Amino acid sequence: MKVLIMIKQIGCTYLSPNKTIEEIIITRNENRKTVYVYNFKGISFRLFLSIDNLNRFFKNGDEAEKHFLTEEKLDEYLVKFIP
Repeated sequence: MKVLIMIKQIGCTYLSPNKTIEEIIITRNENRKTVYVYNFKGISFRLFLSIDNLNRFFKNGDEAEKHFLTEEKLDEYLVKFIP
C-alpha cells in the first residue's frame, strides 16, 4: 500500500517582520491534522498540535509539543508525522 503524504501551509500570521505563526495541514492517506508552527526569527520553530496549546504558550509560557532549531529538522519531522 502506497502512503500519500501532503503538507500544505494554509495560513501565515505575522506577529512582527521576523516572527510568524504558520497554520499547516498534514494529510497522510485519509487522516488529516492541522498543526501550528511559531517561527521565531528563522532560528527557532515550535510545533503546536492545537490552537489551544499555541494560545497557552503565549499566555502562560507553556512549552510546545516539539521544538526545532532548524527548518530542515522541522520538515523532517512533519514528513514522518502521523495525524
